[in-house]
Amino acid sequence: MSTGEQSIAILGAIRGSVSQSLPSLKKALGILCAFSIGWLIWNIPPSSALNTNGVHFLATLSAAVVLWNSTTFDEYVVALMLLSSWVVLGIVPPEVALKGFSQQSWFFVVAALGMGAAVNKSGLLRRLSLQILRKIPVTAHKSHTFVLFVSGVLITPLLPTGKARALIALPISEAIAQAMSFEKRSNGSAALALSAMLGFSHMSFMFLTGAESCLLGWNLLPEWAKSEFGWFWWCIAALPTGIVIFLFVFCAIHLIFPVPEKRRGNIESRTSTLNVETFGPLSGNEWIAIVVLLSTVAGWLTVPLHGIHESWVALIGLLAFLSSGVLDNKTFKNGVDWGLVLFFGIVNSMAMICRYLKIDVWLVGIIEPILGSLAIGPFTFLTAVVLIVFVARFFLRKAAAALILPLLIMPYGQEIGIHPGVVLLAILAAGECFVLAYQDGPYQIAYSSTNGDAFTHSQARKILAAKFVATILGIAISVPYWKMLGLIQ
Repeated sequence: MSTGEQSIAILGAIRGSVSQSLPSLKKALGILCAFSIGWLIWNIPPSSALNTNGVHFLATLSAAVVLWNSTTFDEYVVALMLLSSWVVLGIVPPEVALKGFSQQSWFFVVAALGMGAAVNKSGLLRRLSLQILRKIPVTAHKSHTFVLFVSGVLITPLLPTGKARALIALPISEAIAQAMSFEKRSNGSAALALSAMLGFSHMSFMFLTGAESCLLGWNLLPEWAKSEFGWFWWCIAALPTGIVIFLFVFCAIHLIFPVPEKRRGNIESRTSTLNVETFGPLSGNEWIAIVVLLSTVAGWLTVPLHGIHESWVALIGLLAFLSSGVLDNKTFKNGVDWGLVLFFGIVNSMAMICRYLKIDVWLVGIIEPILGSLAIGPFTFLTAVVLIVFVARFFLRKAAAALILPLLIMPYGQEIGIHPGVVLLAILAAGECFVLAYQDGPYQIAYSSTNGDAFTHSQARKILAAKFVATILGIAISVPYWKMLGLIQ
């Protein structure tokens, strides 16, 4: 072996060794950073506004945020660390630390995730997506993007996991792109893929069951606000913002990615590519899924009539799936993210601990000078909220943003006459805005599931920037509507 070859071999071995050690190094740095920040805050002297236990709670929470953001451990592992620290270090009594697991909203989360696993197992979602595309007359490229976007939004409340919906959406858009003879990363391919990605994965804020972050944020609402902002009223309140975002982004996609008439291909050939017929007639499990879903949604819509809390309506739906066998024991164990269930319970407790230690009052006092100067009116305040969330998302993952920011902003919004549910909608809508790939898991899945053949990051950033503008515009247009509903005083 020549000297040059030996040098290359040595460099390769060093590179491999460094690559293997990087995850361990990153983990160690994350732990060190979290411990350092936690220790510094822990030793801040208490004040009249924040007692010793309040300071210690903020120290543990700050350390947890660092660990969440650095992905050093899974989210539920960090949450369990938090729970242990609250009790072992005497920050709050055990009954307060565990109170989140006794809330009705925690059972809603369990039921929603269980029902999502059942519907996904039944195959109904994929059939529904393909049937929508097949049955609705499609005569042009714009119609394809329209139907992909709208069908994604309609399916969103049925499966509260953006990553899972992304896995459903991209194969469908890719099949249509191939049927229409679009080249890889062409305007036509990018328009189809980005329409599917945004419709299926990034309009979650429109539904209470649209994403884990929506359920998480709802759990942080005061109890009185939860009763006023259930599944139905959530949809009603979010509708104008969702419509504006859809129309703006739809127009942006076709302005930015025009498709010449000669490149549109033979649309009729798409039927053979989508292979809808291979599904055959509806199976028994799919019929059960349809009946249970319709019954559950009907139960949510009629809560004012029968008085049964939405959590128990959802739990009845879950029991129907379990007792019918659509959701078997194996799927219930493996298809539900039980770590996420633990995470939600602990987060429930966190909101109550903030009130128990009067941290919410302290936070309002801190952010008042910042947001107070911007609170000329509801539009100015909510626009400031969107900008704050957008900047924070460069540093915080979506779940962490949905956990920290509502606790920080909602109390002050309530003081100036904005319903906590409206502030939460603004936070969640802004949380769906990003421009870089590392900021969003569903985006990463959408990009990697086609090996980068459907669109480029540069193409996506143009549409993502348009979506950010559309979000601000949607919230601005929604302000008079929210006033009409009595959600803004």
